Amino acid sequence: MNSRERLLITLGSIVLAIATALMFLGSRPKASVSPAPRSPVAPTPASTPPSEVRSGAVKKLPAPTSDNPIDQLLALLEDGTATESDLEALKRLLLAADPALATAAIRDFLATGRDARTGLDFALRPGGELAAPTLRVLLMDVLGRIAKRDGTGDAAQSARTTLDKKDSADEWAIALRNVAWHEPAATAYLAAKARDMLAYAPWRAAPTAGMLEAFDVIVFTKDASFTADLAAAQNDPDAQLRHAADVALDRLAAASPLDVMSFLNSHPATLAERPMLRADYFAKADLAQPGQKSALEFYLGRPDIAAAEKSKLLKALATPATFVSENLLTEPPPEPDDAARERAILAATHEWLTGKRFPPLETQLLQLQRRLAP
Repeated sequence: MNSRERLLITLGSIVLAIATALMFLGSRPKASVSPAPRSPVAPTPASTPPSEVRSGAVKKLPAPTSDNPIDQLLALLEDGTATESDLEALKRLLLAADPALATAAIRDFLATGRDARTGLDFALRPGGELAAPTLRVLLMDVLGRIAKRDGTGDAAQSARTTLDKKDSADEWAIALRNVAWHEPAATAYLAAKARDMLAYAPWRAAPTAGMLEAFDVIVFTKDASFTADLAAAQNDPDAQLRHAADVALDRLAAASPLDVMSFLNSHPATLAERPMLRADYFAKADLAQPGQKSALEFYLGRPDIAAAEKSKLLKALATPATFVSENLLTEPPPEPDDAARERAILAATHEWLTGKRFPPLETQLLQLQRRLAP
């Protein structure tokens, strides 16, 4: 009997065990799972635990004999015979199992330090589903989903252990998400860990897809002090990291516009070398909100801001651009109320023109007024 057949038999036994309230890793009746056509996923070596390195040689663990489906999938991954269907089958099995038993099985496996690559890249699929690059990342994702569904703290507790050491940027991404799911008010902790991630030179030099997705944690915290960090990252040598910083800062400005505008007004050197991008962030202001209106007025009155930058802002004010994507943690922004936004802009431009608030911008304000006039 090959490894795949053993896995299918085990999966069938566990599904039956759930239905009959037997143990999660019980006996092995005839498999009821139909095998999918095999299309092997090519494996790539995962990190080898220190205990497996002896005298410069790497010794592969023997194939597990356990009926535990996690161990059996690990064997398939190590053999190079696992498919995406196998990965999905394990995820479905764990999500359908008794939560306490599934949680214990996952945490027990994670504690061993064992791992194998799946051959997939870390990616967020439609609906927030995760393509996991390693078995450990897959299991951490499932653990987080079980805990979120059932309101338990197991995933967050496990995640904090992961975040105590820097073994894997991809694991950190899921760990940060799992903490945020269970402890949404722990923004100070999340912000501190996000800064650790950004500052860690080995990860910064070769950012993984998981690390890039973890920039969304910064958006979740709504911490405007990250404006400077993200502005610096926009000049990083790595093009993917630059793009992640662009997206994160744009979305942070949309999620926390007053705080970001206030930070930029009080730190005039930040983004001074990218003035048109800075204008885009100020264009997200909601002029129906007094605080945001005041911050924008301060910006328009700043003598260090060139007329071209202010003109760019006024052109973008009615329809500010934004990034729309699948995100690790945050939800997509709500659909904007364009009519309400335009009314607030018209009221503000009328006030500025009649009060001669910004004489050098009179032409641009008249153009904006005419464009939005009903």
